[in-house]
Amino acid sequence: MQLELTDHMVTSMEEFWEQNPELSFEQVKENTFKKFTKPELKAIEKQRKQILVEEYNKQQRKMVGTYLKFPKIMGCILLVIISFKVSFYFDSPYKYILALFWSLYVLAIPLLYFFHKNRKINGKRFLAIESVHPYLTIMGVPQIGMCSINPFKEEINQYPAVVLVFCLIWTVGILFVASATYLQKQSINTIRKQYLLS
Repeated sequence: MQLELTDHMVTSMEEFWEQNPELSFEQVKENTFKKFTKPELKAIEKQRKQILVEEYNKQQRKMVGTYLKFPKIMGCILLVIISFKVSFYFDSPYKYILALFWSLYVLAIPLLYFFHKNRKINGKRFLAIESVHPYLTIMGVPQIGMCSINPFKEEINQYPAVVLVFCLIWTVGILFVASATYLQKQSINTIRKQYLLS
């Protein structure tokens, strides 16, 4: 976070110097630092984090969208069909669907591990890493599925078409968890390259 704010301050100094070229470097630095009080720094952090979260969500939706187009959609359709066919081997389709959505939490364990392992790079926090927080993904689609299952318990046990719908939602959940894992790794690698961190 310090490096990101430093970049922001340097950019502000450059802009200030362009407007006031007659000032010395020390004068520009002093005027720029006066501009950044603690509340202003918090506001900048909040604004930057919001921008990063929006960018991350946009990238994630775009990535999931690519898997819902031909030819990648064929793999998703195959996964939906296989998960649906497997449901016929269970006495209780409701318990099967419940297990599917619990599996999303299990699939998110590497995402959580990778986040906690790389939350700080060389002891420094980065807004870009904090904005791809895995809890948002983990509490998203799996939670929606888990909350939707109970009201449809009887329908799930009686109608295979309802099981098929939940298999489809589960497949989309897998796409969100997988894309979150990929974007998180990509974000960390980008920061390491940008700031020359090991």
